[in-house]
Amino acid sequence: MSEQVQDLPAQKKLRDGLDLLDFFCKGWRPHALILLALLACALPGFIALQPLDRDESRFVQATTQMFETDDFIRISFQDEPRNKKPIGIHWLQAATAGPLNGPEARTIQTFRIPSLLGAALAALCVFQIGTLLYSRRVGLVAGLAIACGLLLSTEAGIAKTDAALAGFTALAYLGLAKLRLPAAGPATDWAPWALWVGLGMAALIKGPIGPLLVILSGLMLLAWERDFAWVKRALHWPSMLVAAVIVLPWYIAIWQATNGQFFFDAVGQDLAPKLSGQSENKSVPPGAHLLLSPVIFWPGSILIPLALWTAWRDRKDARVRFLLAWLVPGWLMFEAAPAKLAHYTLPVHGAVLLLGAIGLFSGGWKTAWLRWTSIAILAFGTLIMAALPVVLAADVAKGAQTIALQASLAIGLTGIVALVLVIRQSRWAVGALVGTAIVSSLAIKGLFVPSIPQLDLSQRVSSALEKEGLHPRLSPGKPGPLIGVGYQEPSLIFLTRSDSALSSVKAAVAAAKPGVGLVVNADPKFEVPLVEGLAQKGLSVTWRGAPLPGLNYSKGDEVTLKIGEVVAAPKRIQASGPQR
Repeated sequence: MSEQVQDLPAQKKLRDGLDLLDFFCKGWRPHALILLALLACALPGFIALQPLDRDESRFVQATTQMFETDDFIRISFQDEPRNKKPIGIHWLQAATAGPLNGPEARTIQTFRIPSLLGAALAALCVFQIGTLLYSRRVGLVAGLAIACGLLLSTEAGIAKTDAALAGFTALAYLGLAKLRLPAAGPATDWAPWALWVGLGMAALIKGPIGPLLVILSGLMLLAWERDFAWVKRALHWPSMLVAAVIVLPWYIAIWQATNGQFFFDAVGQDLAPKLSGQSENKSVPPGAHLLLSPVIFWPGSILIPLALWTAWRDRKDARVRFLLAWLVPGWLMFEAAPAKLAHYTLPVHGAVLLLGAIGLFSGGWKTAWLRWTSIAILAFGTLIMAALPVVLAADVAKGAQTIALQASLAIGLTGIVALVLVIRQSRWAVGALVGTAIVSSLAIKGLFVPSIPQLDLSQRVSSALEKEGLHPRLSPGKPGPLIGVGYQEPSLIFLTRSDSALSSVKAAVAAAKPGVGLVVNADPKFEVPLVEGLAQKGLSVTWRGAPLPGLNYSKGDEVTLKIGEVVAAPKRIQASGPQR
């Protein structure tokens, strides 16, 4: 009797929490809540951050050049073909950047909209899969976890392929989940359309990765279950035809436009080096993605132990088998590849979080060791996130310690509150975790990182050029092209002009003419050869403004840049002796 009395408060807390969750599960509320949570976590970086990621700048610059050349088939970065990823993300960026304020404005936020929409699609599809297989409770918790997760909410504010790929891959898995249900309905319902449109768009955005994940999942299910009924439902020719119409026209057009070179380069220079460990990203041993998971899933990382528990306990359940087939082949493939970046596993995150949400509502949280393991992982991720601003300030932003400390304190305090509420099994625990993710995003992506001038060097150079009347796109008369050496960041090319000559002394001197702007690394090994090369062409430099110190973040090197104007060298007056 005493044990029952002691359990009553815990039972009441659980019942109150479920009642609150059920309130948000009704009607349109879960969709709105997931979208609001994603926006709150993604928009600080989406709005405040200038282009920092090198790949982001390459993608948006290539999209901009499509408007300039009126060529929406070939992908180029300046004069170099960019034969790495298919056209999909560029077309999506063109569809948003073009109508809003035009590509010439170079407003990075308009290019980021497809990533934000892709992240929203991913989170909503995770919710729908959870609802389809289990309940709205499961779907809402998993949808919120991925929407607020560090990785997806960050990728939602970066104009490259990963968030969009996650969205369309999740759409394909939503279709596959529906097709596997015994009462799937006729083959003309929405399921095959979701599957094949998702596959087609994934293939147009990042080539074989998305389709390969779904194919591996299907093969695992067939080997495990020996059930081909869902395959027959999936072979729906109208939706397959739509997928072909999405993919094949551009693939045929790019083959003709490049004589097949796009495919040779995409495989030989992009995919193969990553698989062999010869890419620009160093080889990393298997297990790295697993070690990163407490941080990249945070705060949804609290669900990871519950996901493992559910996967083992319910492995004979057809619904769990589907989620394991979504997760296991893809995760193993990414772990086996020598090149590893944190965002690679994003398309399979939904499966982890859905498994965790299932465990949460099927008794896992009542098991003490499982509950405390989940809390420990959450606490570890919170500690890393709270320490991140202070560590980053000490390494690259020594003048930003105050705001770094404020950001760390904000994350730490909200994280502690969330941990306490989780431990107490409060009805507000889920809301506290969502709030912690929002505070973290605002503190780091919205306030701290934008306050670090060392990381914003390209934007500072662009502003300095405009102030001095030397900006090749924004200054009166558009003096250009910008020339220079020692700092060739894609972000500076995007912020200035496509014909900027920053690759070498030879290219800079060839493009130089009186009146153009110049940016050069103040290191003598860059500055001296450039000045000498200009002199041989009858040109010199008039330096403008103060040198700009900063960080070449892609290499981790400190750099100081000088701004100047190329002018005609003064003619030397040769002294003549007395006439005889």
